[in-house]
Amino acid sequence: MSDPAAVHLLGGEMLAWSDPDGAHGPGPVRGLGLAALLSVASGRTLVAGPHHPHLLDALPPTDLTVLVRGLPDAESLAARYADRPGVRVCCGGPEKLAGTRPYDTVVALAGLDRLASVEGAQLSWGEAFDLLVSVLRPGGRLLLGVENPLGAHRLLATSPTSTDSDWAALGEYDDTRPTGPARLRARFAASGLRVGGTWAAFPSPLAPTALLGTDLLADPDLTGFLQAVLSDRAVVSDGGGATPAEGDGPAPAAPLLADPARLAGSAVRNGFAVELAPAWMLLGERLPDPLTQAEHPAASARPVEAAQTVAAPSAASLVQRGRLREVRRDPAGGWRFADGEAVPPGRTVEDLVVAAALRRDLPAVRALLTTWQSGAEAGMPADAVVVTPAGTWHGLAEATEPTLALRRLASRLIDVGLADLWPTGELAAMLTMMAGREPGQSAGDDGGAAAGGWRELLVDRDRLTRELAEARALQGWYERTLTERDDELKRLRRIVSLLHGTPTARAGRLLLAGARTARRTARSAVRRLRPTD
Repeated sequence: MSDPAAVHLLGGEMLAWSDPDGAHGPGPVRGLGLAALLSVASGRTLVAGPHHPHLLDALPPTDLTVLVRGLPDAESLAARYADRPGVRVCCGGPEKLAGTRPYDTVVALAGLDRLASVEGAQLSWGEAFDLLVSVLRPGGRLLLGVENPLGAHRLLATSPTSTDSDWAALGEYDDTRPTGPARLRARFAASGLRVGGTWAAFPSPLAPTALLGTDLLADPDLTGFLQAVLSDRAVVSDGGGATPAEGDGPAPAAPLLADPARLAGSAVRNGFAVELAPAWMLLGERLPDPLTQAEHPAASARPVEAAQTVAAPSAASLVQRGRLREVRRDPAGGWRFADGEAVPPGRTVEDLVVAAALRRDLPAVRALLTTWQSGAEAGMPADAVVVTPAGTWHGLAEATEPTLALRRLASRLIDVGLADLWPTGELAAMLTMMAGREPGQSAGDDGGAAAGGWRELLVDRDRLTRELAEARALQGWYERTLTERDDELKRLRRIVSLLHGTPTARAGRLLLAGARTARRTARSAVRRLRPTD
């Protein structure tokens, strides 16, 4: 345990409480994407709430203040940063920050619901927000995370879970809490903050692996790219259940009502991705006070000029297979990754196949499947391959076996409700043959892709129930037909038996027997009369 003198006790400390261990709540906010967002921090910095130490390591350590409510967490952080004199660890309630020297950057990516201490004042969302704004100097920046009460993670959850940290959380019933990005931006503006960026966080508020800017989500040309990003299993896999002791990798997730990737893709297609995001991350810059600026124009301008030297945040941060990729706007038009690769516009192969199938355009479906399976993207999922308007194909995922990609497409088509357009139980095999490939041993198994939730399981159950009913009906028809033909054969045999015993039948048999005997006799006579050599 660290030296208690290294921890600054503000009052309202929780002596036996820890947020990062995950025993009393969901754990700290974490992730490589959030670490990239912290690049905007500069100068005197305050971090309020439970943040993973990896995020704290990404902040400038010259003048860093960390505020936590649990004393064990404060002591652990003090021991971790004992060799960094610029790091100051405070423990207590956020109301104790009032009147302190202002900060250049305030970070609260874990939200405002887990700032208050049970030993201190229970602040509403609005009161906690005003408190953080009050300790921000003019020209300073505020990074705030806000969970969406109507986010996809809540809509698809089977039932809400209560934790020890929910002792006074009002959530969506807090009248001071803005609902939706538009009202949040209005609340920032009313508090004298200019919004410098808004990002939608997927797939969870605590461990987002995709931070997508609103400008990027509003671009209709990137529908395919965004769908591919949000359907990528490396992005959709939620690491929210892992505690810091277990690492930041994916943990077994609770059952969901539906596939989150399908809901996210549909939200992108219909322009509701921002509204259904599990959380929003907002960057605000405090504008100078007009009275202070009039009295001391030079002093009020200095912080703003210093803030302008900080690099602008990226339009998107994606964590895929442990690697961070950032997207920025291209001055020449469009969007590019940080490494210079262009972000492809267009639609996914899956969208194009579904649209062609709904039009009953089998030649178009065959052409798409053939082109897909004959190129370098053959093993990539159809929802991770973007076809640009120019006709170029771009794969955005790692390639696997082509058969698995076709089986996944078959499963997705079944989930969409297009199973009735194809022969029963043969969709994967038919797609494989239409793509010009030989069906594998398990090509007829349409369950190649795991169901993402209860909805997909119910769809599979209904499909299997329908196919079983059709198979039973066909079996019943076969049995009836066989019975009818067997009865007809018996009837004909009875008729033959009856006809076989009549005098006419006996006379006919005698006549035929005499004719056979005469024929044999004639043949013998002919052989005897034939001259021999």
